Amino acid sequence: MEALFDLSKEHPTMPVAEIRACLKTYGVKYDEIYHNGIFIASVKSRVNWEKIADRLAMSFSINEIVGKSIEEMLENIEIEGSFKVEGGNMELRKKIGKIIVEEKGAKVNLENPDIVIKIFGKYFCREIARIDRSQFETRRPMQRPFSMPTTMHPRIARALVNLAEIKENEVLVDPFCGTGGILIEAGLIGIKIIGAEIKEELVKGCQKNLEHYGIKNYKLCNADMRKMDIGLEADAIVTDFPYGRASHLSDELEKLYKEAFEKMASWIKRGRKAVIGLPSMKFNEEMKKYFEIEQIHPARVHKSLIRFFYVLRKK
Repeated sequence: MEALFDLSKEHPTMPVAEIRACLKTYGVKYDEIYHNGIFIASVKSRVNWEKIADRLAMSFSINEIVGKSIEEMLENIEIEGSFKVEGGNMELRKKIGKIIVEEKGAKVNLENPDIVIKIFGKYFCREIARIDRSQFETRRPMQRPFSMPTTMHPRIARALVNLAEIKENEVLVDPFCGTGGILIEAGLIGIKIIGAEIKEELVKGCQKNLEHYGIKNYKLCNADMRKMDIGLEADAIVTDFPYGRASHLSDELEKLYKEAFEKMASWIKRGRKAVIGLPSMKFNEEMKKYFEIEQIHPARVHKSLIRFFYVLRKK
């Protein structure tokens, strides 16, 4: 089948990278056909699309392409019960709806249809899974028991977890966990989580947040990550480094970064991923001592602040 992902377009590169990572995480065999506002994959293996949709943050829906014309779509799609048509223009939607009602005897239901037919340019699709993006809004920092002004949006945090290519019941470490935004998104999809934070107030706040969302499989350490031993090999590291403005990093902060790369490399299994946020690209050579740089996704967090999200692979 050919699967079409409707991308959120909130970032130029991360939505596509997130889809690729999720498909790889679950061993989906596919050929990438096209991506430009949408992502199309020719899938060659069975897929639990609901599981993929439950993880994704930067897409709207997953759809099966059933034709490149109205006629081809009508030949390939089975409609039992009710339906609605989305996308395209009003005239096209009315035309398709009228044909389906007359030829297939189905009923239009705009509120709770059995089948959603979606139009993306020349592609006519059947929706097979929808991403619940509203859930991320309910977990925005100010909705939590404890928050800080600089906390990352949950959609970005979830995308970073997905970029790490980690499965349920594997171990993810956030060595600068702060109030727990990344840990929350990992924990909610069944990943075992370990967080480290040097400030005791933030550790207590992080624990409140994790408990608030019903996350139990976690370990928090009030420690300087450079001096701690996590006691096992991690399957992934996902973190957003502490920062000042990129051009005014203190000597102390630069020292922390360099020592942190070495420490993280000692924690993670060979070949597994570390996904990290940094305020500049000046540490590339330092990272290359321990990791291969696979991807870099610049993202504007505030008007004057750009974060660089790296996907690294342990050598």
